[in-house]
Amino acid sequence: MSGTRKPAEDRKTEIVDTTLRLLAKTPIEKLSTSHIAREIGITQAAIFRHFPTKAALWGAVLETVEARAIAAWDTATGVSPEPMARLRATMRAQLSLIAECPAIPVLIFSAGRITAEMAIHPIHLRIVQGLRMRILDPLRAAASREISTPSPEDGSDLFLGLLQGIVFRWRLTDGGFDLVAEGMRLVDIQIALMTGSTNGQRT
Repeated sequence: MSGTRKPAEDRKTEIVDTTLRLLAKTPIEKLSTSHIAREIGITQAAIFRHFPTKAALWGAVLETVEARAIAAWDTATGVSPEPMARLRATMRAQLSLIAECPAIPVLIFSAGRITAEMAIHPIHLRIVQGLRMRILDPLRAAASREISTPSPEDGSDLFLGLLQGIVFRWRLTDGGFDLVAEGMRLVDIQIALMTGSTNGQRT
């Protein structure tokens, strides 16, 4: 059973994974350590043996999300030497990651809703800035020969806005459509507008 004694690292991983799973359906401000403990089958005190404060738990959860995101982005970066193919792969990787872990937008859109805000804000910022750079790099590489407008910096912000908008709509509809398919449809439209192409790439 889950409450049996486990090595410390295994238990910490279980606590973080359980928190992420619960966040997919539980409002972040209502998710308590007692709720997490009950779900696992351990005491609340056991959670605090691994994470001395709620801020430490939230920090570990965000760092886990960051690690998964970086791994997905790294894989996407290696798919092709072509800048726009790398951009598409990065966007698909981020959409797929969110579809697989619906807690991610809950955490990203949680500003001001949890007491650990000061502890997790720097991690939030790293994740957003990291994604922006992964989008910006291929746009800069493509700027001289594939796209002329907008600037790579403005283009990266447009793609970030596209991601935020489609994820927000997906959350509002309780996952009522295929996030990856709909997101990539809009990505292809945005790329076509930026490159002057009449054909969107589909994979």
